[in-house]
Amino acid sequence: MKFFAVLAGALALSSAAHSATVYDAFSSFDGSQGAGGFTYMKLGAVPGDPATLLTAPSGGCVVTAAYCLQNGGGLPGVYKSLVGGAEGTYVIPNDQLLMHPGNPNPIAILFHAPVAGDYDYVFTANILDRSPTGVALIGLTNLGGVVDSSLLTTLGAAHLSYSLTGTITLAQGDILGVILGPAGNYANDSTGVNFTLTTNAGVPEPATWAMMIAGFAGVGALARRRRSAALAR
Repeated sequence: MKFFAVLAGALALSSAAHSATVYDAFSSFDGSQGAGGFTYMKLGAVPGDPATLLTAPSGGCVVTAAYCLQNGGGLPGVYKSLVGGAEGTYVIPNDQLLMHPGNPNPIAILFHAPVAGDYDYVFTANILDRSPTGVALIGLTNLGGVVDSSLLTTLGAAHLSYSLTGTITLAQGDILGVILGPAGNYANDSTGVNFTLTTNAGVPEPATWAMMIAGFAGVGALARRRRSAALAR
């Protein structure tokens, strides 16, 4: 897969020694875009549909949480609880982000490299719903404005968790992320996510997000086009 080729073939860049910098999606999430270097998006359901940033709701979060970003007043959404608990048919974690795709829109968590360097990444996902119907996980990179994506796996009743680790070299502004696409009844697609990156690249600089949305139109449709093949395996 192209995604894995990018990760496996990443070349090391020389840089001055600095203490390691850790970017943790869960610990940094505060209901605002860009916190900790991460952004959260709703992707188009069909080719040509625009990708949009999720926003802080004017009312309450759809899922009980301390912080959230949503598609207006509904799903898809990203939620962070500090206490955890149970709600409906799913468990709310207090050590993971609860990410929920929409109907029919996939949702993406994207890390935007603030500085060039080698990034060690750890991504984990697990099903939170007691009656899961399936979530497609798509790996995504945007390197120098060139978007690439490929199916990683499909989570469901027979496959409840997934993890991915490795090292990738990113230029400033490059993106590494994962898409969660509905692969069944989206109402049962609550997924717990942790995404952490570590680099020796020093203190990050403010990053612009203009290139983040460019090139994403139609990428979300991949999650839906690939789901039939993934579920048939």
